[in-house]
Amino acid sequence: MLSRRRYMPSLQRYGHLVIKAVFGLRVTGVEKVPRTGGLLMASNHISELDPPVLGSCIPRIVHFMAKSELFRGRAATWFFARLNAFPVDRKRIDRASLRTAESILLSQGALLMFPEGTRSHDGRALRPKPGIGMLVQRTGVPVLPIFIHGTDRPLGALLRRPRFSVSLGDPIAPEEMTDAAGDGGFASIAELIMERILETGAKAGLAAEAERSAN
Repeated sequence: MLSRRRYMPSLQRYGHLVIKAVFGLRVTGVEKVPRTGGLLMASNHISELDPPVLGSCIPRIVHFMAKSELFRGRAATWFFARLNAFPVDRKRIDRASLRTAESILLSQGALLMFPEGTRSHDGRALRPKPGIGMLVQRTGVPVLPIFIHGTDRPLGALLRRPRFSVSLGDPIAPEEMTDAAGDGGFASIAELIMERILETGAKAGLAAEAERSAN
């Protein structure tokens, strides 16, 4: 049986090929992903499909938080654990999930987070939660901003399937985020990260397209 470390890259490769074939996945900026060291990846969040789509195009083993409601039952718990997901209770400050996230980053792992904390239902950015700022301060890892577009569109159309686009931006250095904290602390760091996510989308021409879709 394949170890999880070997299993995940295989699953990522196959997932990427399937998503690209079905939805014409376009990815830019992969060369900006640090291949080693702790890395916090931060993306906008518009669909339940975002984690698997993003995980399929990142050239690292990706860990991510998933809402605790998905972990009901043995089968679901086993499945999401195989995907390197761990539960988070979104109704409160989940200190256990934050400790897990911190442990992953301090162990040189790659963690995917959605600073908004929940999906945007119209594609417009929501105000980020301060939790991501706390993780940055406690771990001192860089943050890779990511903008995803198209996963919120209807999947049932046979003649015109949605096209998925992912743009990866330049990593934000820990020092820059520490300087940005100022009096605002964790919230200011979270806002900086969200700004960079939107800038990444704007540079790729995706943010304007998302805004048009929302209108």
